[in-house]
Amino acid sequence: MTLLKRLLQRLGGERGEGASLFEPRMPSVEAGANLAAVFAQARATAADNERPAAGRNVVIVTPGRLLMMQPCPPPGSMPETQVAGIKKMIAPEPKRTIVAIAYTELSALQRDLPKAIPFIGMLMGFAYIGHAVCVFEGDVAALAYGCSEADLVIVDGAMVPFLAPDWATIVAGAMRGREIYIHDRATFKLQRWQAPS
Repeated sequence: MTLLKRLLQRLGGERGEGASLFEPRMPSVEAGANLAAVFAQARATAADNERPAAGRNVVIVTPGRLLMMQPCPPPGSMPETQVAGIKKMIAPEPKRTIVAIAYTELSALQRDLPKAIPFIGMLMGFAYIGHAVCVFEGDVAALAYGCSEADLVIVDGAMVPFLAPDWATIVAGAMRGREIYIHDRATFKLQRWQAPS
């Protein structure tokens, strides 16, 4: 494969083997980044309560290890019926750190974020009511760093085949809490992860 072809694939310009831009897969990630620092910054940014009037953000750590902010609706702007539905899923107190493992290919995020991460609306709702929400791709080198200090982890079910075979052990060992859920794209439901017996 030529250098140009590899570069185009990495930048999302040319997709090899007919793969769709939105077909979940493990994206190529930036090697050599200080992962501890990147994810510490992502958590701090997601938890930022300094600017409540400006609204909160879901923080997406891109494969290039940049932080992409997805703004939530301004405080008080969501209908109370929607907020009540979010609160049924997760109480606003205590404040929690929520990590999602999802498809984060930058070109897909830029073109159609909800198509790349179908449950982004749910994550934005969690952030809207005050939780710190971060998203990343789940690359094996970043898995423990990305899930560090998480109270709850949500994994896109379509990404599970691309995670390390022992992903759940790594995640459970890194996180503060013990709640791991799988998001089913077909039913749009969360199911608590259970170790295979």
